[in-house]
Amino acid sequence: MRMTGAALAAGLLTGAALGAGGGEGWQGRYRWEAEGGRTTGGTGIVVTYDLAIGPAGARGGCVLTAQGFQTDERILCKAEAGARSLTVAFHSYADGRTLNRFGVAVHKPGEPLFTLTREATTGAGGLTTRLQGLRPLNEDAPVSGSFFARVP
Repeated sequence: MRMTGAALAAGLLTGAALGAGGGEGWQGRYRWEAEGGRTTGGTGIVVTYDLAIGPAGARGGCVLTAQGFQTDERILCKAEAGARSLTVAFHSYADGRTLNRFGVAVHKPGEPLFTLTREATTGAGGLTTRLQGLRPLNEDAPVSGSFFARVP
């Protein structure tokens, strides 16, 4: 039996993963508007990443959507929560395949894409993102910083 994307997403973030170390506080939506400079012709290179964690955002799962400059992807992910950190790992694309629309396996199932960490020094809601399998838009960009922020 083939599972639909929504049914698959529902099983990717279990109560155990959310509950480990107080992870219930990670449920919600997060956004990162990544800027990669400009093309030679002057067009802005921007990709918006939207992350939905938990029942309100993704029917119990984890969904990462990337849209913008030459980008349009929806990734079903697996989130492992701790008291201060949340690791988001690749599961599949929205169609259930592990190959992107061009037939390329950019990520492997279980590969960490990034980790969000709550930083006490940045105040309430301050997050530090450490990119892993998800790469920045250009090679010179940092792989760690205040990228994702929680949104209403």
